[in-house]
Amino acid sequence: MPISSTLSARLGPGPAPSPSPSPAPARWSPYARPSEPRGAGVGGGCVKASRPALSLDPATARLLGPARKAPARRSSYAAEVPAPTRRLLADEKSNQKTDPKPAETNRKPNHVQESCGGFAFLCALAGHTEAITGISMPIGSDKLYSGSADGTVRLWDYNSGKCVDIIKMGGKISCMITHDKWVLFGITKSVEAWNIQTGMKLSLQGPSGLVCSMTIKDEMLFAGMGDGRIMAWEFPAKENNLGPVAILSGHERQVISLSVSATRLYSGSLDKTIRVWDLKTLQCVQTLSEHKAAVTSVLCWDQKLLSCSLDKTVKIWSATEAGNLQVMHTHSEEHGLRTLFGMHRVGKTPILFCSLHNSNCIRLFDLPSFDERGILSSKKEVKTIELAAGGLLFTGDGAGELKVWVWAPQNEELRS
Repeated sequence: MPISSTLSARLGPGPAPSPSPSPAPARWSPYARPSEPRGAGVGGGCVKASRPALSLDPATARLLGPARKAPARRSSYAAEVPAPTRRLLADEKSNQKTDPKPAETNRKPNHVQESCGGFAFLCALAGHTEAITGISMPIGSDKLYSGSADGTVRLWDYNSGKCVDIIKMGGKISCMITHDKWVLFGITKSVEAWNIQTGMKLSLQGPSGLVCSMTIKDEMLFAGMGDGRIMAWEFPAKENNLGPVAILSGHERQVISLSVSATRLYSGSLDKTIRVWDLKTLQCVQTLSEHKAAVTSVLCWDQKLLSCSLDKTVKIWSATEAGNLQVMHTHSEEHGLRTLFGMHRVGKTPILFCSLHNSNCIRLFDLPSFDERGILSSKKEVKTIELAAGGLLFTGDGAGELKVWVWAPQNEELRS
């Protein structure tokens, strides 16, 4: 069903992607991305993200122009932030002359003054009034999308960093993912999908309550529900308002995290378990019960599965010769954990991001040693993390603040 001309114009297709976009940095996320098998991983191999990199065009390069160097005493990195991504701000003095009382959607100015774990803080994008539950960067768009529990989707211009539109969804947005040119939102009793290129809108029916998590694999959309079920739809759907083609039952409470490999779907639930599902039969082939509290995030990476819980642990799982998963390492924290995210680096150890529950920080660790490399701060607990090309990192917290960070070390490349 086409979106109204007004909404279609507001979403806009954005600039067409370049013929040969550079690959995006490999990453993990509690919101798994559609991808292709990278090799034999957990239960048949974890997958690699397929969304092309966000290119830094001349306008963006101009926007991210020179900034003040971070004081050496506040950073373990003496190198300046790379020139193409030094800041996301225009001259504040100029802004003050033209807009002495900026609107709530304007970003909060903060030149690069803080560097932790290799990331320097650029700015905060203000406007949401409740927790940010999803951040998306669809292919071919010059907009950053953020969804929130305040019931709105905000569109931020890449070049200026300003909020250019606010779309009311009519209810709480609990999760949000990107698939090619689609942006999908989990709300109460449905999944809403927008195609930012064609202007089409799809509404997938079936949920009886809140949609808590989503992931896509091989044109199949999986969504974790508040009642413990996982619903599956063909996606993109051929018609609007279609119901699910399958329902996976087994969890007793909310399914708040999903991750996918080449042959397996992993679901984390408030019932303290992780279930492993065969993607061909959609049957549960294993239930992992080693966590002692709610499982808040599952993350498939290379040949391992990572999970975190309110029991204050991060567990790393590996497959036995028989194909079953078992715990190979447990890392303990002083707080429960909310979200896992990760980043590869060329020729160096990968970095794991661990957002702490009821805390205002994200701890960064080198893997597999779990040596701590720094802390990223926020106002409240961080719900969602996303990485873009050029080393830009976005974090959304429970207070509704969207922070922008940049990967600062020189002579170091993020692996695609």
